[in-house]
Formats: sequence, structure tokens, C-alpha cells
Amino acid sequence: MHRTLLVLGVVVVAAALWAGAPQAQVTPSPFEQGLALYEKGDLAGALEQFQAALKAQPKEPVILAWCGTVALALNRIPEAIRYLEAAIKEDPKSKVYHNNLGNAYAAAGQRDKAEAAYRAALALDPKYFDAHFNLANLKAAQGDYVVAFNEYTRAAEVNPDDPDVHLNFGYALHKAGIIDKAIREYKIAAKLQPERVDTQLSLAALLLENKQDAEAAEVYRRVLEVTANDPQALLGLGTALYNLGRYEEAQTALEQAAAALPTSFEAQYNLALVYTAQKNYPAAEEAYGRALALRPGNANCLNNLGTLQFEQGNYQAAIETFRKAIAANPQMELPYLNLARTLSRAGEKDRALQQWITAAAQFPKSEAAHMGLADAYYDAGDRDHALQEYLKVVAINPRNAAAQNNVGLIFLDRDKPAEAQKYFEAAIAANPNFAPALNNLGVIYQLRGQVEKARAQYQKALAADPNYEPAQKNLEQLQAPTTGRAVG
Repeated sequence: MHRTLLVLGVVVVAAALWAGAPQAQVTPSPFEQGLALYEKGDLAGALEQFQAALKAQPKEPVILAWCGTVALALNRIPEAIRYLEAAIKEDPKSKVYHNNLGNAYAAAGQRDKAEAAYRAALALDPKYFDAHFNLANLKAAQGDYVVAFNEYTRAAEVNPDDPDVHLNFGYALHKAGIIDKAIREYKIAAKLQPERVDTQLSLAALLLENKQDAEAAEVYRRVLEVTANDPQALLGLGTALYNLGRYEEAQTALEQAAAALPTSFEAQYNLALVYTAQKNYPAAEEAYGRALALRPGNANCLNNLGTLQFEQGNYQAAIETFRKAIAANPQMELPYLNLARTLSRAGEKDRALQQWITAAAQFPKSEAAHMGLADAYYDAGDRDHALQEYLKVVAINPRNAAAQNNVGLIFLDRDKPAEAQKYFEAAIAANPNFAPALNNLGVIYQLRGQVEKARAQYQKALAADPNYEPAQKNLEQLQAPTTGRAVG
């Protein structure tokens, strides 16, 4: 949005009046008629009258500038540039003419010329608000945020109560990823013009994006007080309430939004999330179906629908849905993992293993993919490949206690207790309340005959998880007259 100023100035029109002449109604000049038509909103008629006035005074800068300003408003950009350049030639000291020419250049995509025109206006008046504002908008559109921020700041110093400068400054800060300051500027704009819905919606959307859901919900409610049943406000409010776990309220808002916005994918998608959270699976599945009708290839939606089918035990449908999600977006990891888990749950262990191999190959740095593949190998009795994959997980994330523990188990099975102990201790360091590793370290101590140390470890495991059966059995064995082999 650029600010184009109305042209100020007086055009002298000759009149033949003499003393004592009878009073007669004076016909308005073409210039005056142009002004009147402009005030009525008849831009084409106004330009026609200004052009007529220009025939009588072809070098009058005020008329030239008016022709250019109205031509710009009519989107007749080349004409606007020609008139405004001519006006500046006749009156190079007018900051308004330079500013308006800058807007014409900007509309023509001639950004360098637009910047030069704005700077010419500022050279004439360093505190000229509109030139600072327009130059800031120009530079923000070019991604030159350093200059844009400086110009918005100077514009706000000149006129701190202008809501547009704060709104646009906030938008530019948002685009640059400076979220806290963007929110601050949006809040100033919203306070200056509380009845302006677009400003309030911009603020609420940014708060929602920044996970400030409670405050976003408050702003959306303020919008609904001004404009009842505003669909965008309902959609945003429902989303914020869902994030806050207030599912019934979210359902009400999102159902109203979906009714008002029948082609809104977001309304149906978010409504499906709410129904899922409420365990209303049939309604959730229907909402996902409506969302997919609007965006058939949306991988997130397909993945969520597959997860919903999985939760209901409909494994074959889930398998097909996850495959569709992978086809829709081969770079999205979750459908690969979910397909492997679903195949495993459906009892198709070999196909599940192959899917884990595919997932780990597609996402070689994925902790979850390598962990799933390692577990699949382990369950299949292939300890060698399982060890390789668990070690990859540990390399990716040394604080994965389950992977550290499982490496230790494999070394323990291979009768390498010293190696196993290192990994059990690493698992405990990663998660001091991880009962399996606490128990397994106790097994190491028991094998060495360090009974009290073993007892202490089993007790720690039970303190972490009172229902952990291996630790219960191992502790019972220690207390019995004879002991068998500890359970890992």
C-alpha cells in the first residue's frame, strides 16, 4: 500500500469582470469541474476535465500533477508517469509530485526509479511522512528489511498515531522472522484502530502462529464482537481453542466456520482434529473426507486419516491411506513410519521390515526410522543388524535411553558384560528413571556377585516403575534361599 497525496495548488483562471457589471452565474472551469468530479468518485470524468484544462495551460504543474494522480488511480500507469514527470519539470520543488511519481514508478515495477523519487521527496522534506512510508513499503517488498525498518521507524517518529505504518511495519517484521517486535507493532495498530477487523485478524493470526493461543483467542473474540460470525475469526478462534484443549468450544467455533466457509480446507481439517481429540472417530473421518475432497493430495490430511483408521483397528484401510500419503509427498517422513507400524500391527512382519528398511534409506538421519528398523530386526532375531541400527540411533541421539539399553542387552547376550554395562549406564545417564536400564545394570552386578549393588538397582527400577515385573522377579530371587539367573 502506497500513499498518493492529493495535489495542492491554485490554478489562476482569467475573468473579465468590471465594476458595475451585472451579476451573472460563472460557469465552472474545466479544472474546477475536474475537482468536483474527483470528489464524487468519477475518476474518468475528472481526468477528462483536467486534460481539457491542460489544453489551455499545458505547462501548469498543478494541472499536470492532477492528471498524473488521477491517471495513477485509474491504473493508467504510463500516462501517470508522463504527467508527473512533466509536473516535476515545471516545479521540481514539490515533494508531493516526487512522492506521487514514486508511486507511479512502483506500480510500473520500476523500483529503482521509485526509490529515487521517494528520496527526492525526502531531500525536500526529511520529515515527510508519506515518502518515508512509501519507501519503507517499497524496500520491504524487495526484502531489504534493514532499510525498510529504518524508514518505518522514521515514519512512526513523524506520525506515531498512524495505524497503517504500524500495521505494515509489523507485517515486514513478521516476514523477516522478528516475531516479538512484529506482535508489538500489530498491537499498536490494533489499539489505534480497534474497529478495524483486518488489523485485529493479522494480530490474532500472528499470536496463533507464535503459539500464544490464549491471547489469540481473546483477539478473535474481540473481532466477533465487532463483526458477528466473521468466518475467519471463527476459524482462528476454533484453532486456538483446540490448541488450548478446550474441545467443545473449539467444535462450536469450527462448525460455524465450516458452515460459513464450505470451501475452506483448514476449517474441515481442524474440525477433524477436534473430533479426533474427542474420540468421535466417525465424525472425524467424515471431516477428513471433506477436507480431502477440497485437497485430494494433502499428505498431512492423508497421514492423519490413516492414523485415525489405525486407532480404530482398520489396518488395511490405514495401509492404503498411508501409501497414498507417501505418493502425495515422498519427502514426508511420518507416513513411512506409520505404514511400517501398521504392517507390523496387521501381522505382516516381513513387509513391515521391508518398509522400515525403505524408511531408513529414505531418511538416513532419522532417529525414529533407524529405531523402528532396529526393533524390527531385534524382534526377528537378527541381532547383528539390530545392533548396527541401534548404534546408528545412538550416534544420532546419544540420549535415546531405549537404544542405549538395547545395545547393552545385545552385548549382555554375547557375554560381554563390561561392554553392556557402559551402555546401561549411558541409558541411565540419559534417563535416570528408565526402569529397564536400572534393572539391567542390577543384572550385571548380580552376575558379578555384587548382591547389594544389584539389590539397590532393582529397588531403583521399582521406584521408577512399581509395576516393572523383571525388577520384581529379580528382587524376589535375591531374597530367596537360592537364586536362579536374573531376568533382563
